[in-house]
Amino acid sequence: MRLILSFLVLAILNLPAQEAPPALTEYLGRQIAQTMHWKGAEWLMRRVREQEEGPSKMRAQLQVKPGMVICDMGCGNGYHTLPLAEMVGEKGKILAVDVQPEMIEMLRQNIERKRLKNIEPINGLYHDPKLPPNTCDMILLVDVYHEFSHPVQMLASMRAALKPEGQLVLVEFRAEDDNVPIKPEHKMTKDQINKEMNANGFVLKREYDGLPWQHLMFFGKADKK
Repeated sequence: MRLILSFLVLAILNLPAQEAPPALTEYLGRQIAQTMHWKGAEWLMRRVREQEEGPSKMRAQLQVKPGMVICDMGCGNGYHTLPLAEMVGEKGKILAVDVQPEMIEMLRQNIERKRLKNIEPINGLYHDPKLPPNTCDMILLVDVYHEFSHPVQMLASMRAALKPEGQLVLVEFRAEDDNVPIKPEHKMTKDQINKEMNANGFVLKREYDGLPWQHLMFFGKADKK
């Protein structure tokens, strides 16, 4: 029996790794944008970002409470991760996910510089954010969802990672507004956002329209039918 079990273990260990499903270039009528390259990370920290996007106002609308577990999905070099870590406090935690190892390394350097202890960097995959199930009070996606090459798989994983009353929060540049100086493939309409979220088990709970350039939309898990 031990010999048989040994052979079974060896067989499992030698199975080929599960391949990622094919990347999409279009989803539900929308062109998927290319992921922002890590070499453009300085743009995330630009001084005029506060004036252009109102990130402080956006974070205030999140209604973060001490002790919350928040995922900053597509965290980059930590522009939102670092202030969120201070907002949740020592008893809270930030799961900072990015698919580019270079971004994660820059984030680690910023964490060390700020001496923050409640951030867990996660080098996710394009089809798997590597989030543990039922752990997140909130998953924040700032200007990143429209770049997902595997939106269905990612939304399913994030839905599983949310607690029952957890929120998926999307911040996306407004495609309805021609005055927003962003390439069309990096913008989304509210109708398109709702279409994609509804198709993947999420329902709109509230929204905030006071940001200069972006939609801010809060989604919860839809009831299973």
